[in-house]
Amino acid sequence: MRPMRIFVNDDRHVMAKHSAVYPTQEELEAVQNMVSHTERALKAVSDWIDEQEKVSGEQPETESMETAAEEENKEGGDQKATEQLTRTLRGVMRVGLVAKGLLLKGDLDLELVLLCKDKPTAKLLEKVADNLGVQLAAITEDKYEIIQSVGDAAIIIKNTKEPPLTLTIHLTSPVVREELEKQLAGGTAGQRPASRG
Repeated sequence: MRPMRIFVNDDRHVMAKHSAVYPTQEELEAVQNMVSHTERALKAVSDWIDEQEKVSGEQPETESMETAAEEENKEGGDQKATEQLTRTLRGVMRVGLVAKGLLLKGDLDLELVLLCKDKPTAKLLEKVADNLGVQLAAITEDKYEIIQSVGDAAIIIKNTKEPPLTLTIHLTSPVVREELEKQLAGGTAGQRPASRG
């Protein structure tokens, strides 16, 4: 009988600890809403930029690449994949605690990564941030403050109600990683990097 009491006490202790560190329902809903609104708004921004570039003809090389790919691959899935690769904004990913679902009570700083086709510029960041406000207003009545952080290649979104949340969108591109890998390869005096199998 005695060991049973110890287990019961342990269970109570664990449950008390769990409730102390687990976010409240209000916090979880606020996080989910903010992330969802932002992801939907970024998709709309991507569509808006894509339409602008098609109308202004800013991407003649890209359009010819799309045409060649369409001739080669007649399947819809391949065509969609090709279109995705030629878009200025390729996709958005959840990172950090949001991606892992490991939010604890008080974890109110959230992160997303916005993957761009080319190395992100101050002009692109400004364009995305400006249109993001328009798209968020169309999606939800919730009010958000949008701050441009050009030095960090990031857009910071803050909500205007409780609990106070901050969501940082980091702009990056595969080009950035490729440039870094080239620099690292050059700095190793001809040594070949280990293969990634």
